[in-house]
Amino acid sequence: MARKRGKKAKTLKQPTMRITRQRREQIDGLAAALARIAPSTSPGRSFCVRQVAEKMRLKGCWKKQRNKQADIAHLLANLMRRYPRKPKALVLEIVRGGVQWKARKGEQVTEEHLNAIAESMGALGFEIRKELKAIDIPEASRVSHPSQDLVAILDRLDLHKSLKDDIAEMFRDGHFNEAVRKALERFEKRIQDALDDHKTFGRDLMAKTFNERNPQIALNAMKSANDRSEQEGFKFLTMGAMSGMRNLYSHGDVDQMTAIDAIERLVFVSLLFKRIDKAINNKENDYG
Repeated sequence: MARKRGKKAKTLKQPTMRITRQRREQIDGLAAALARIAPSTSPGRSFCVRQVAEKMRLKGCWKKQRNKQADIAHLLANLMRRYPRKPKALVLEIVRGGVQWKARKGEQVTEEHLNAIAESMGALGFEIRKELKAIDIPEASRVSHPSQDLVAILDRLDLHKSLKDDIAEMFRDGHFNEAVRKALERFEKRIQDALDDHKTFGRDLMAKTFNERNPQIALNAMKSANDRSEQEGFKFLTMGAMSGMRNLYSHGDVDQMTAIDAIERLVFVSLLFKRIDKAINNKENDYG
């Protein structure tokens, strides 16, 4: 007896969208607007567009491209080809996460940012203004937590021991201005302790300590023109650090610096500390 062949179940074909040249340009415009408020990737499980796509089970639409705008454009194009009804939900999730991400960085998403997204979505046939207006925009925080890769850079640097305890912790917690200010105050105290002078401060202390004609702390044997030039240059470096950095970041109304700015300044202060250590050790050894 012949076996009956079972009928194959019919599968519903998903609607698709053709990506024309015009639509590609519109997608690129939307990707540019989203790239202004959200990273495409991030270390760990921090917020990013790729994370949003994975949470919405759109991992198959994602593929790393040459930069973050291209990453987002590629995701949007693939999504529209496969799931043309989902772009609105994806974009709203990116914006909701993006406004929080920007706030943690000490920045705020503006109405201009949202209008650019709304206009690009409208060109693609999605009305989104009402939903965007309903999103709560948090105030920009003065605390901006550094990314894990920047924390790793700071951890790998051979900073002076005076900067490796609570100052490094301040950096990890996002208090960049405070970390730099405290590093410079600690350097100032190091000089005061070395001179046993706790009545002179800041720029005046540095001018007195490293005066090339009568230095309280000499960086070298002070025998040649190069020796005197080094001494004078270090004097101006430290005076500038007090006037242009320590005093500046002592005021609470100064904008928060970026993480990379903080790293550069902490490395500079570390250099000052190490040069002082060497000078004091050389003095104790009478330069050989």
